[in-house]
Amino acid sequence: MTLRLLLFVSLLLILPVALASLALHWQWFPLLDLDEPPALLAYGLTLTVGKPGIGITLLLLSILTLHRWRRRPALLLAFFFCLFAALGGAFVTKTVAKAYFKEPRPYVLWLVQQGRLADSGSFYASPEAAREQQLAQSLVNVSDAQIPGWLKHHWQEEVNYSFPSGHSIAAMTIAGFFCLMLGYRRQSRWILVTLAAWAVAVCYSRLLLGLHWPADILASSMLGLLFGGAGAWGFVVLDRRLAY
Repeated sequence: MTLRLLLFVSLLLILPVALASLALHWQWFPLLDLDEPPALLAYGLTLTVGKPGIGITLLLLSILTLHRWRRRPALLLAFFFCLFAALGGAFVTKTVAKAYFKEPRPYVLWLVQQGRLADSGSFYASPEAAREQQLAQSLVNVSDAQIPGWLKHHWQEEVNYSFPSGHSIAAMTIAGFFCLMLGYRRQSRWILVTLAAWAVAVCYSRLLLGLHWPADILASSMLGLLFGGAGAWGFVVLDRRLAY
């Protein structure tokens, strides 16, 4: 793994996401007509790192990366150990940060502005099960033309805090790890660009669906690249030792 490859992957992943943070005056939510195909596409991107989407994503990328490579058990063990260590570190960091920063989600503040929730403080003071009930009650009389049923359901699954973005940090950890692995294998750079574009699109989907702020996805992208890069570097070290 070279410094040039690391810089290339870093620019691919971080620079496009940073542009969202520069446009602070933009109202990312509600920017889309939520009952239109672009919103459904954003939801589809979000599902690729949800349950069970993340499992399918990891399986496909692992097959792509390991295809026609040395299939030694020690190599496979090192590969998956480094991958899941990176994802585990990202998950723990995300969980701790949410509990510390306690930032309300954009859709919660939007519902407060619409008069459908009393205030964000009382909403987050309730247990998660109570938040789900409050949210369901606040959306009962909202038509599907304004907030589609699939998005209402998704909001009710995401009643924890906003910062950082779990979906974004997962997508960027995966993209960082696999981009560096594919680069290490000297695969086509178009594959790296496509993978990076997917991760960036996942981040933007979180803005457009009202789940996160620009600062959330930028910080998550940087953390994801850090964990993904550490996992890839760890594998390269182990791979070179196993080669001797």
